Amino acid sequence: MKKNAIIVITLLAGVLLFNASCKKETGSPLSTNGNYPEKGKNKKEGKKLYVSTLDELYTAVNDPASSGTLVVLSPGTYVLDASYPNGGRLELQTDMGLQGQAGQPGAVIIDESQLPASSFVIPAGRTGGMRMGKGTNSLEWLSLIGGAVGANPFSVINTDLLSAETSIEISHVNVNVNGCNIGINLRNRLAEHAGRKIYAELKDSEISGAVNFNGFALAAQNANGASGSLIRLDMQGNYIHGNKVGILAFSSAQTSSVSNSTIEIVSHADRIEGNGVGIDPSAGVNQASTTVANNNTTTIVMHGSSIRDNNPPAAPQLQPVNGAIPGGIYAACAFNSVNSAAGYNRASNNTMRLTFYGCDISNNNGLDINAVAAWCPAATLLAGSNNLLEIFLHGLSANATVDAIASVPVEVAGTNVVTVIR
Repeated sequence: MKKNAIIVITLLAGVLLFNASCKKETGSPLSTNGNYPEKGKNKKEGKKLYVSTLDELYTAVNDPASSGTLVVLSPGTYVLDASYPNGGRLELQTDMGLQGQAGQPGAVIIDESQLPASSFVIPAGRTGGMRMGKGTNSLEWLSLIGGAVGANPFSVINTDLLSAETSIEISHVNVNVNGCNIGINLRNRLAEHAGRKIYAELKDSEISGAVNFNGFALAAQNANGASGSLIRLDMQGNYIHGNKVGILAFSSAQTSSVSNSTIEIVSHADRIEGNGVGIDPSAGVNQASTTVANNNTTTIVMHGSSIRDNNPPAAPQLQPVNGAIPGGIYAACAFNSVNSAAGYNRASNNTMRLTFYGCDISNNNGLDINAVAAWCPAATLLAGSNNLLEIFLHGLSANATVDAIASVPVEVAGTNVVTVIR
């Protein structure tokens, strides 16, 4: 990618960066007033159940009568056991929450490391040791340990329980990803989740240790037929560190197409530090010669957050293996990984807007921001058409180093555009 972003963009895209015809409204915070469903139902209704043993925990979680209940765990370590229902997974009932000891996230530990590979597999594919996604599900004041690497575990937490709409609340939770591929996976999974809405809050939590497989600490993904779906994530005061990829966001067509899906992330005072790559967002990702990823949107707005010290030297375990360029942020609006001419033009009309207000985006080993509107291997010739990436850097954020290019390989028609405004 070229170093002079403005010149390269102008030559390759054939447009001026400030041409109003290719600009949308300048980056502004997402308005969430009135858009979220009612949260904290289990807390508001005051229905609580206290447990102190593993058997009591499984009994509470697996009882449909526990819907709407906040399950409060006594101090201790709860090692999940495959001999219990659902392969030993914790699958939360509708409007159920789990809470440890207030003010002491380390007092209650839920440990998935003894679950076998079969516990992370369901008929629809792979999943997490803890599953959420029905009504309002919450986790508070807990420490979680992911599965052992030998079990090929998918995620520590997954939001893939069937529903048309769900609210996920996670606060004061420490996640040691351990051997899992993903720490927290906010996921609309398949066509069964088409049109589904996930409203998530992640606050005052820590995610680390995602160094196996793809190594994603936090993923927001609409995948494989989950067209028309939405993930909206509100983050505040989290610390995401020591992972191959800190935050991954995309709508991805791997086995079937995905279109018209949306990811929106708002961040306040989060620290994304010391990862192989801090943030790896895309709008549309195509991974097969029989699928397309079209008309998807990703929007990220960050206020006072820190994206620094990523891609630390002498840390090979943190090097991304998913195609992301190490550093602070690797933003590829359209990403087409098909390495043949059969993948030609399969990720189109996608839009991504990244806006940073007063964020410290610095000291990343490599560039702070690598940006491309459309990327694919050379053999594919063209990732897609009419993909638009906009990056707005306000205040302190404007100090970030940026390498931006419209299309890899070069697109002669110039329909893929990346705009950087400081």
